[in-house]
Amino acid sequence: MMNRTTRILGVIVALLAAPFAWSQQDAQLSMYLRNPIQFNSAHAGTNGVLRTMVINRAQWVGWEGAPRTQWVSAHAPILRNRMGVGITALKDQSGARGHAEFMGHFAYYFPKPIHGFNLTTGLSLGVQSNRFDFSQLHVSDLNDPLQAAPYKEAAFNAGFGAMAYKDDWYVGLSIPHLLEQSMGFQGSGPVQRRHLYLMTGYIHRINSAVDLRGVCMVKKVSGAPFAMDVGVEAWFMERYSIGTMMRWKEGFGFQLSYYIDESWRVYYAVDFPLNGLANRNFGSHEIGVSWDFGFKRTAYQSPRYF
Repeated sequence: MMNRTTRILGVIVALLAAPFAWSQQDAQLSMYLRNPIQFNSAHAGTNGVLRTMVINRAQWVGWEGAPRTQWVSAHAPILRNRMGVGITALKDQSGARGHAEFMGHFAYYFPKPIHGFNLTTGLSLGVQSNRFDFSQLHVSDLNDPLQAAPYKEAAFNAGFGAMAYKDDWYVGLSIPHLLEQSMGFQGSGPVQRRHLYLMTGYIHRINSAVDLRGVCMVKKVSGAPFAMDVGVEAWFMERYSIGTMMRWKEGFGFQLSYYIDESWRVYYAVDFPLNGLANRNFGSHEIGVSWDFGFKRTAYQSPRYF
């Protein structure tokens, strides 16, 4: 009787805590500038090449059940650089909850510069799913119903974005999840809110060997305070970079980049929390690899921004 009561209370507490445990509804990414198509479909193909990328993030290392996330993306221009297409896939595991997304991205490039800058708009369509596997939890009763087959739920997803850019700056606005829907355990979880992203960056050339780049991403969710990432990077010979970033009231970190050649690039990022998690983990670490193939860049596209 006591074991059954304990299990019931545990489930109730878990469900009541769900809005807090899952407040990080969109997977966090420090390398957002390396993989902007994940947040804004308008970036599809704007590199002028077929770009593929893989990123792995281990969040809050040392904390059991902390998020582990992988991203894969590929996108390229089509129709003589009049449009762009791409695909992205995401897998995120956090405790007993697993989240996956697969999206197709379509971008339209306006044919003529508007007031001196280029404008693109984008649309994304795809599916997302949540999977709850309570067999990963430690329980005293192996016959508990929660130990049965995992629970899974899938839903359609759509997103929209727009971007304006020139040689040395860009600004983008996007909503990756237009549809608000509940995808919690048996409908008990919080509704996935629309996340509005504003991303911008500017590059300043110091001399022929050194460039400085400033970047910013602002995220706003209904019913929650805004979140903001700000970063500064120094590029040397357009091949190496070292930078620092600050996540507003949450954390700080560092990033490194190395261009092996014209096609291959490797990236590393680490960030540390400044809140109550600071003394409970060894930071969050990301490793990324990208590869460009096939097409020739147009003159106005910067390999450092997109």
